[in-house]
Amino acid sequence: MAKTTYYYQKIVDRIEPNARVLDLGCGDGTLLDMLIAQKHIHGYGIEIDFENILACIKRGINVFQGNIDEGLREYSDKSYDYVIISQTLQEIHKPLFVLNEILRVGQKGIITFPNFAHWKIRAQLITGKAPHTSLLHHEWFDTPNIRVVTIQDFRELCASQGIEILEEIMMDPIPLFPESVMRKFSNLLSEKGMFIIRKNKFLG
Repeated sequence: MAKTTYYYQKIVDRIEPNARVLDLGCGDGTLLDMLIAQKHIHGYGIEIDFENILACIKRGINVFQGNIDEGLREYSDKSYDYVIISQTLQEIHKPLFVLNEILRVGQKGIITFPNFAHWKIRAQLITGKAPHTSLLHHEWFDTPNIRVVTIQDFRELCASQGIEILEEIMMDPIPLFPESVMRKFSNLLSEKGMFIIRKNKFLG
């Protein structure tokens, strides 16, 4: 939980006070709870799991049950300052469609996902076994992950789709390496990808 709070704090630090925030796949509402407490945001969540919805309600979080693969038809263009999808992109069936919906509804999107090119995952694959890490803690036969995405993959997708990367956030810096090395080799050294994006204004 401490590590999850660390990751969430990275997001909280980048959102302005009183912002309008939509959290897709909001889980038990922990991130929205932190944003409300620290930044007084106007937040809503979308979640498919009923137990998580109950947890959000107990926290006083505004939450709606929905499948984000079906899009955000109920939400008008640019109706939120930020739309967040945290550790869920690899679990959805239509990630490009969802990304476009995020950038339609939000002024900016904040995207985080487990980086499948991290060195720990590469090392485990050499043994011939499916990777098992603190982030990928399910077994191969019961994992919710249906996509394999890396930091480099996400950068290339953004470039091909006219999506502007406003910030690529460094995760879990390794003290042995200077920041310049971590940034250059983040696809190998960073356990998570975390990006702030928006639709390139010059491409409409």
